[in-house]
Amino acid sequence: MRKERNTSSLQFKSFGLALQALVVLARTGGICPSCDIAQCLHSEPTLLRRILVKLVRGRILETREGRDGGYSLNKPADQLTLAEVYLALEVGEAQTRAVLDTTCSNAFGLQMQERLAGVMGEIDRSVLERLNKYTLADLAVENDD
Repeated sequence: MRKERNTSSLQFKSFGLALQALVVLARTGGICPSCDIAQCLHSEPTLLRRILVKLVRGRILETREGRDGGYSLNKPADQLTLAEVYLALEVGEAQTRAVLDTTCSNAFGLQMQERLAGVMGEIDRSVLERLNKYTLADLAVENDD
């Protein structure tokens, strides 16, 4: 029996790391190398780069190659919603896939797929609605402590 990865759990971890990386970028206000971001997060640089690549593909980040290269935000932090990050990382899709993968292909399983897909879609819409209320700037606020 093959042990399967919990891809939904990995997507949530990616979402958490992505949000923290974006806060680092928002606070630096310029270009930051992935190794500096990883060091700040105490994260594995290779894992972080995989996440950052998805954010580049989702047009949340820009990248510059070379000696002075790194990542930067594609728009101001107060214009970047957490929903955009969630969508770029396909967190909701991974969660729905994980739930639907538990069903079988008999009549009962097909019935459950349809019903669960509806419930999961409703959950995802609710999550996106809530995440649309927050921007990266909300997370990037520094305390005066």
